Amino acid sequence: MDELYDELFDRLDRAIQQINAVKSKVARRDLIKMVRAIDNKITAVDQESVECRRLHKETLRYRELRHEVSELLDNLEKHIVFAALIG
Repeated sequence: MDELYDELFDRLDRAIQQINAVKSKVARRDLIKMVRAIDNKITAVDQESVECRRLHKETLRYRELRHEVSELLDNLEKHIVFAALIG
């Protein structure tokens, strides 16, 4: 489970670095809002991972949250590419 959690953080860190390269202030502000939402979801994944460790198994909620974060990151990465192409 830790590897998956680390992968989410790595993707988010790379996205933040790419956002910093976006020239448009408006686009950067919107992307940062998306990052905050993803960060909150990652926190929820982290909290649920504690429950998984307690139960010694991966919970359905953990899988759902992880999937949601992955989709949000995919969406963010697409928006970053779009912002970079526009700016």
